[in-house]
Amino acid sequence: MAENKKKKILFVITKSNFGGAQRYVYELATSLPREHFDVLVAFGGNGLLKTRLEEAGIRTYTIKSFERDINIRKEIQSMGELSRLIRDERPEIVHLNSSKAGGTGAFIARLQKVPRIVFTAHGWPFYENRSRVWRFVVWMFSYLTTLFAHSVIVVSKHDDRNACMFGMRKKISVIHTALPPILFENREAARETLFTRESIAQHQKDVWLVSTSEHTQNKNIHALVHALAQLKKNGTTNIFLTLMGTGELHTALKEEVVRLGIADQVHFAGFIPEARTYLQAFDIFVMPSLKEGFPYSLLEAGAAGLPVIASNVGGIPEIIEDGVTGILTNPQIPETLPTAIQHLCATSEQWSGMGQTLRAHIENHYTLANMIEKTRTVYESGSETA
Repeated sequence: MAENKKKKILFVITKSNFGGAQRYVYELATSLPREHFDVLVAFGGNGLLKTRLEEAGIRTYTIKSFERDINIRKEIQSMGELSRLIRDERPEIVHLNSSKAGGTGAFIARLQKVPRIVFTAHGWPFYENRSRVWRFVVWMFSYLTTLFAHSVIVVSKHDDRNACMFGMRKKISVIHTALPPILFENREAARETLFTRESIAQHQKDVWLVSTSEHTQNKNIHALVHALAQLKKNGTTNIFLTLMGTGELHTALKEEVVRLGIADQVHFAGFIPEARTYLQAFDIFVMPSLKEGFPYSLLEAGAAGLPVIASNVGGIPEIIEDGVTGILTNPQIPETLPTAIQHLCATSEQWSGMGQTLRAHIENHYTLANMIEKTRTVYESGSETA
């Protein structure tokens, strides 16, 4: 390739909200050197990802028929849209994200003879707690995606070990997600932004917990509110929990909190743009998920100096060392969560030490520059006809 010719790269992702996979796309799209790459990002919907990319000067394209759920008519339409986009743009690299975009995108990109097809698996979906038939179908779909792609990136060693795809081992690389520098608000300023003065005064002597996630089944937030209810039943009431985010279970969670009698201990903050900048308002970060890849929100909590209570699933134990930088719990044994919360809340000296150790670990191992460099290596490696 001539020195003055930019390499055109098309990122494809199903949804345009701003979850972990979307943040990954955003970080790559905005951080790749513009003197070497001409970037276009395609997605379904017109969410926050679209807004932020356009603010950063990145071209975007909305695939009108892209939807997360399966709909045969929409599937055919979206395949046609994506095929036309690739034909018109002629990218040298197509980088696919999310299972659905990966499956259709890898097949279409092969048909269009795209020189380099990369798929990032943000946690293998066939490990979700669903029926065996569903998991087998999704595994087969993931296998075909891997077969059609030239290279596959997984974001955790856990997903590398558990790929379970015969003959695909050489295609798979582990590249952990990583963070740019974050300018955090200090504790006082963050609390004043998020809460009323009355609320701050009311909970002044409490231990402040926070969880930031979509309110979906995999995030397991209902286990967290039940843990809080159990602690209250056992006499521990000095805990104040803030839930940042929204989602399909948001209303049900609000109703559950009232039913359990802990409404005075739980604050639903809703969706907050740049929620990570306010993390230092809190004492402890909690992630009770059933399934995770390599979660950004956990890295952000660590960068803020918060100790973590998190499920021992996916890539989480690659970030959290149990008893050193946080506490790992078993989501299949519900009582481990309230036990961990009570244990960590018992002494501020313990949680402060864990938080500082975790911050140093994040700063030393998960830098955005390192992620970009390793991803560029994947773009440039291998045969174009593999």
